[in-house]
Amino acid sequence: MCLILRMNSGNLQSRWMGTISLPNNHKKCVVFSTVSDVSIKNEKIQWDTFVKRVLDMPNQKSLVKLEGICVNQANLYLVHEHLTCDSLESIISSKRIENYRYGPFSTSEVASYLMEILEGMEVLHSFGFLHPGLSAKKVLLTDTGQCKLYNFFLAEDAPNKAKSMKSNKDCLINDLSPEALLRNEYTQASDVWCVAVVLWNLMTYGMI
Repeated sequence: MCLILRMNSGNLQSRWMGTISLPNNHKKCVVFSTVSDVSIKNEKIQWDTFVKRVLDMPNQKSLVKLEGICVNQANLYLVHEHLTCDSLESIISSKRIENYRYGPFSTSEVASYLMEILEGMEVLHSFGFLHPGLSAKKVLLTDTGQCKLYNFFLAEDAPNKAKSMKSNKDCLINDLSPEALLRNEYTQASDVWCVAVVLWNLMTYGMI
């Protein structure tokens, strides 16, 4: 494995773009994720349990594909496919700016995006994951129009993720459900609230 570019370094996880070696000396661009030093020190997330459960999940078209795991300098990394695509938020922004020319999302587009997000969330919930902070900026949209989710957490770690988000100055009031904002509580119902916000964004060009 080769780490090339740090994509983010949050309070709970760190994410890198890098490469892995394939047969015949070929290399593949991927995304490496691991637990942050702060999380290890303060035991904020259960990384080993998270990795084991992710490995148990089947590949699902609405989730970023898992390539495998690797260990480097005692750090355990999850390896996911690297996608060159836009976020749903950027597509919504483009629609808002240029709607006089292209028109709104069609009913079929909104229905398709929503179904793909719900399918991904159903798999996550069935394996004991939650998605605090789910929003249009956390949904990737491939060049084939497929929505893909990433950056989810174990249900038991979700409140810590919500608390961490609230400490970030870039966190908006619509990024978390009311119970997460007020009481650091996060449940499946909180995910439903976030999906509803994504749907509202799709229908209003993000004008909330």
